[in-house]
Amino acid sequence: MKDNANRREFVACCVCASCAGVAGAATPSSRNVKTLKPADGDELKLSDLNKSAKNKNYDIAYCGIYCASCKLYLEGNDKTGKKCKRCTNPSMTSKCAVFNCATEKKVANCGLCPEFETCEILKKHHDKPKPLYRQVARRTCEKIKENGMEVTAAELKKRWTCPHCGKMFAWQTKGNCPHCNKPVEVLSEKDLG
Repeated sequence: MKDNANRREFVACCVCASCAGVAGAATPSSRNVKTLKPADGDELKLSDLNKSAKNKNYDIAYCGIYCASCKLYLEGNDKTGKKCKRCTNPSMTSKCAVFNCATEKKVANCGLCPEFETCEILKKHHDKPKPLYRQVARRTCEKIKENGMEVTAAELKKRWTCPHCGKMFAWQTKGNCPHCNKPVEVLSEKDLG
C-alpha cells in the first residue's frame, strides 16, 4: 500500500511541477533543478516537464480567433459535417495570408510578432466587412501581446464555457447553450473590452 501512495505522490508532483511551469510559477535555476526518479529507474528532469508544457497548443488561431469555441471546430461544417483542424495544427495548410505569414515567421500568434502593430496583412484580415468576431480576434492578439498565451487562453476558455453545464459552446451561439439549453452570454461588444 505504501508503494502505491509513493507512486501517487510522484505523479501528483509531476503534474503540479508541469502546471507550475506553464503558469510561470516554477522556473528552476541550475542550483535547484531536482531530478525525479520514476519507478522504472529512468531519470526525468523538472526542466524537461516545463519544456513540454511550453509547447502546448492553446487553440488560438494566428489571427486571434479562439478555435476551441468555433462552430467549425466543435461541430463541423453545416453542409459537409467536416470539422476544422485548427490553424495551428501542424498538418494544416491554407491559402490564408495570415496563416502563411505566421507560419513563415514561426510565431504562435500574431500578437507575439514584432510587426503586430503595423502589419497590413493582419489589419486587412481583421477589418474585412467588420464582423464583430474579427474585432474580438484583434483584441485577443492584443491580450496575448500584453499577457501571453497561457493567461489569454485561460480567459477565453472560461469565457466560452457554459456556467450551467461546464461544456464549451461556440462563439456563434445565439442565446442558449447547445448542450443544456440554458442561456449563455453571446458574442457582443463586451468582448472587445
